[in-house]
Amino acid sequence: MRKILYFLLMYGLILLTAFYYRDFLLDWLQDSDFSHLPLMFFLAVLFSIIPIVPFTIFAGMMGMKYGVWIGGVINWFGTVGAAVIFFLLARYFFVHEFKQYVSRFKGYEKWNSIITKNSFITVLFARLIFIVPAPVINIGSGLSPIPFKIYFLATAIGELPSMIIYAFLGNQLFTSIQTFMYGLSLYLGFVLIIWLIYRRWLKQKSKVIV
Repeated sequence: MRKILYFLLMYGLILLTAFYYRDFLLDWLQDSDFSHLPLMFFLAVLFSIIPIVPFTIFAGMMGMKYGVWIGGVINWFGTVGAAVIFFLLARYFFVHEFKQYVSRFKGYEKWNSIITKNSFITVLFARLIFIVPAPVINIGSGLSPIPFKIYFLATAIGELPSMIIYAFLGNQLFTSIQTFMYGLSLYLGFVLIIWLIYRRWLKQKSKVIV
């Protein structure tokens, strides 16, 4: 309960600040100055690691500022960059501390046993449909025997659809609410289909494990 109140307070302050500086913010979003790109790539990684600003909001802003494709690339770079950093920290530097962290999550042990046997597809599904919190995927993968190249490839592919759709939705938010709702509906439908496929696959794998 305390954590929920903390996050509500923090995000409330962010929204109030954004409202107060709304004119400056809108001018900045409408100016697609490519000289800011290095900073945006850095902020994408930073906000993926430390959610000072909720990443979905930042991702939408990148779509508004730079368009779907460049905004999508910035978003993708941020999430994949953060995923790589957490993976390396968990594997080589903070093994004990991160083991204690992920052990608090319900279902981690089951997910860990599945990722050991089906590394690529487990990480891919987790990225596509958000079945496991991102920090748990990043840290849990680093603590598991999964090879880095398999983890990176599954993460790079799995993060692509959501990062592009966030940029698309942000780009359409003030342009066409109809297109925004249409894109959101398509994405939710895509996530539902992948979730159903995942459920069926997990059921089959659970039978094999048993």
